[in-house]
Amino acid sequence: MKSLVANKRDGLVKFALRVPRAVGKRFRKAKFILKYKSAQRMPLNDSLIVIESEGDLSDNAFALYDYLRDKGYLDRYQVVWAVDDVHRAKQLVSEAPGQWTNTFFVSKALDAYDQNLALALATCKWFIYDHSNLMANLTKRPNQSVVFLSHGCGYKGPKGLGSHDITSYDLMTVTGPLAAICVSNWQNRSPEFAVCTGYPRNDYLLRPDPRVDSVIADWLDCSKFRKTILWMPTFRQSDNAGISEDYIRNETGLPLFNSRIDLSRLSDYLVRNNVLLLFKLHHLQSELPVFNEKFKNIMIIRDEQLRDRGIQLYQFVRYSDALISDYSSVSVDFMLLDRPMIYTLDDYDEYSRSRGLFPPNAIDYMPGYHVYSIDQLENAIDGILAGEDIYRSDREAIIPEYHTYRDANSSKRVLDVCGIR
Repeated sequence: MKSLVANKRDGLVKFALRVPRAVGKRFRKAKFILKYKSAQRMPLNDSLIVIESEGDLSDNAFALYDYLRDKGYLDRYQVVWAVDDVHRAKQLVSEAPGQWTNTFFVSKALDAYDQNLALALATCKWFIYDHSNLMANLTKRPNQSVVFLSHGCGYKGPKGLGSHDITSYDLMTVTGPLAAICVSNWQNRSPEFAVCTGYPRNDYLLRPDPRVDSVIADWLDCSKFRKTILWMPTFRQSDNAGISEDYIRNETGLPLFNSRIDLSRLSDYLVRNNVLLLFKLHHLQSELPVFNEKFKNIMIIRDEQLRDRGIQLYQFVRYSDALISDYSSVSVDFMLLDRPMIYTLDDYDEYSRSRGLFPPNAIDYMPGYHVYSIDQLENAIDGILAGEDIYRSDREAIIPEYHTYRDANSSKRVLDVCGIR
């Protein structure tokens, strides 16, 4: 056992190591703020757009950027991407320089305080983000526009969230009237700031891409199976204790399926019926030991597999014949494809008590099979295999609540409301 003297010495050493890091961070932050404030004296760059996404170069923000470059906007606009991994982003440019015209990358890491980010935020005409409001603790200029693309409207309640930003968004894009209320509640702001444009990523659902068609065909070869079904369950844990749902403590972290044995049973069912199940799990959940095993006709899809193939998540989602989900925003967006849906609701009451749901009667806004057991899940898939789509009329009734538009023009509408032409 260490002596009191030794423990005290170790404590002093740790403190001595922490102090320089803390001082260095405060110094970098002070330089960042100074750079930002001094750059605010410069003229606004009316052709500069700063973009941020959850997961570098992904989600709604990347879909919007993809539209900008596809339609030639980058010939007259400059884009600065705020990313976590600047090195990897620059590698992408070196591999395909012609695809990144007038595009630059800066670090958005909280402890980096990148001076180039300060300059870009202070002088950009538009800051567009789908996850982290990098302007939240800064005071923006009157002629700047802060646009929140959002990262989806599901059925989750707004528990534990709220906004105390110095600078909040000037407008938030949503998909429809009920979505406007839902996401505004999440942000603790009035729905008057929400504009129904549709989500840029939903354009991927509705617009075929020959390159992606070819990549998916080579990778999955879905033609060998009667049906390809995508399962995207809500991840029920979070670093934010206020919104974490950790009541599911089993081997899989999944509803319905508690163990490897349950997954083996599902695998046997899928093999018998020649069905491919694509399991898109949260990256933390996919690291559970049970998912290191191989289950026939079950393919675990990981973020890096999509990234390495140059495929965005919603470009991938459109290749499934049906969706299994629950409270996630993908179940709302998937309605646009007008295909069968299965909702796993065995934890509906627990989820409602723990996290809260929106609308409070959320179950009435889930137009598909409601399953509470493995048997019911298999019966639902049996119906889909038989060609049944018994909830189609229910979908038609619900879709207008969540989606004002059912086309592939969301990115264009977003740019129009932003005044980017």
